[in-house]
Amino acid sequence: MPRCPSAGLPRAPRGLRALLVAALVLLLVVSPQASSVALPGADPALVRAMLTESALPPVPFAPVTAPAAGGPVLTAGQYDGLAARVEGIIGDSGARAGIAVQDLRTGATFSHGAQEGFPTASVSKLMILTLLVLRAGDEGRDLTAAERGLAEDMIRYSDNEVTNGLYARIGYNPGFSEGAARLGLTGTEPHPHGVWGAVVTTPADQVRLLRALYTEEGPLTADQRALVRGLMESVAPEQAWGVSAAAGPRDTVGLKNGWTPRESDGGRWAVNSVGYVDGPHRQYLVAVMSEGNAGYDTGVALVEELVAEVAATLEDPPVGHPAGHLSR
Repeated sequence: MPRCPSAGLPRAPRGLRALLVAALVLLLVVSPQASSVALPGADPALVRAMLTESALPPVPFAPVTAPAAGGPVLTAGQYDGLAARVEGIIGDSGARAGIAVQDLRTGATFSHGAQEGFPTASVSKLMILTLLVLRAGDEGRDLTAAERGLAEDMIRYSDNEVTNGLYARIGYNPGFSEGAARLGLTGTEPHPHGVWGAVVTTPADQVRLLRALYTEEGPLTADQRALVRGLMESVAPEQAWGVSAAAGPRDTVGLKNGWTPRESDGGRWAVNSVGYVDGPHRQYLVAVMSEGNAGYDTGVALVEELVAEVAATLEDPPVGHPAGHLSR
């Protein structure tokens, strides 16, 4: 996978961005805690986050209520077959992983390990942006030009330095917890020491967040959703892996990925991808989270194999099992 910043995507000068971050730090008293790594091979000091290891209680993963609009849904047998294949892929990898997918055309869902807790790494930046937008709306305003610039760096380029300031801007841990409750996230918890990259969440909760960004069910306005989705759809090419494995050439993909080695896990990698695919033949919300990967590349390969396997089965169930009722 390419790992260097794309020359085709201009970004604000480093000096200007640093001044903006410094201003937020002075105003909001940012905690000096370390954040998760933004790119493979970065300074190990950036990834020394103490991650919560305890399991979270199960949370029901309810099917969507969207009307059937195309494509078959899975029978019980097809669902079980897919679950077995997914379990095999994860088992062969030697990592731990969970996936949650909702097909908005049919209302079908598939999940495996979707209520298990995983460290977010930079996936938490999508939640931080969502809460930043909501907070501005509560104050009766849009994001300022400075906030928009910082948000762009956080989502498009996964800038950790910027994220430190924006995490403080949303109210640090108390603001994060309040926002999670507001969005209906029941298995997402901030790190006790305020390390945003060590937030623990579940694939099911990440799909709930995506529904707030993609549908009219949540507290965001249409303009707020458009702002967040516009940034998700403009992620730098070298960071656009994962959910995009389910996309065709005419599809629109919006995503945020996260990846970091973890000292508490012997240097093994947490690799995650959260987002949506929207096109003529598919409309998915997808969250895949994993930890215990031997490396960055193997983690990306695992995430993409899981996404591709589930999407392919939802679109073309195995022969011999006619499409039937909503998957369970």
